[in-house]
Amino acid sequence: MDNKELDLSQGKVDDMMAEYFSRGGTFKELKNLSDESMEAIYSVAYNLYHGGRYDEAKKVFQFLCFYDHYNQKYFLGLGACQMMEQDFETAIELFSFASSLDIDDPRAMLCIGDCNMAMGRPAAAKIAYEAAASWAGDQDEYKEELIRAKNMAASAGAVLEEDD
Repeated sequence: MDNKELDLSQGKVDDMMAEYFSRGGTFKELKNLSDESMEAIYSVAYNLYHGGRYDEAKKVFQFLCFYDHYNQKYFLGLGACQMMEQDFETAIELFSFASSLDIDDPRAMLCIGDCNMAMGRPAAAKIAYEAAASWAGDQDEYKEELIRAKNMAASAGAVLEEDD
């Protein structure tokens, strides 16, 4: 096969890959990774995170995000690692993406609020906390998040009043 044929073949492969991903495909599916395998890998990342090994956990969460870019909890985990390493801007980007995957889940927006507070931006934090409270609404599974979001919005509001 000469270089021109190889270039055409690579072009076809690129087109096929673009088509696959544009239809919602993931590397997880492409590599035939089962949900059970992904969950086992997630548990490793989760345990590393809870063991305070954020840099190692981050690498595992990055793998998970790459292989399944539709799973919100992988981006929440990666964002949490970035937040613990005080890379708040990157964490906000990750939490923003996570929030776009499920706008009924207030956890990512709560974390965005926390990052903004850590960076001394109480106005942005208050907006994020209010959004989190709105998203939590009356969902039973997010009662604790609702309470926390309301309390943190009030705290951010108090900081803003002090600054005036």
